Amino acid sequence: MLYSCERDELIADTGGKGGNAVLKVIPRHHSLPIDSCMVYIKYNSLDASTVYDDSILVTEENGNPTATFSGLKKGKYYLYGNGWDSSIDMAVIGGLPHTITTESTHNISLPVTEGD
Repeated sequence: MLYSCERDELIADTGGKGGNAVLKVIPRHHSLPIDSCMVYIKYNSLDASTVYDDSILVTEENGNPTATFSGLKKGKYYLYGNGWDSSIDMAVIGGLPHTITTESTHNISLPVTEGD
């Protein structure tokens, strides 16, 4: 019986669609918001990937360029941003893992830096 409960908990905490959590992601380069950026998300992973499950182009929200992923479950996610910093006229990229532990709204700064 205990094994069954642990298994149900593991299934419930598998990252992906079907929940009530929201990730609001603001890409930042040297702490400045990047308004030209695509943000990608990988479900059920804390590692960068070559294939992502979804992507959203940032849009203006409360004065900040934000990518909003909604309807997510508790679990693991990897976020990756690929954009353009017009202040230095260069491409910027970056990523980070994030774990959702509560089905609520999570505000995340996604650090990006000059790409190769």
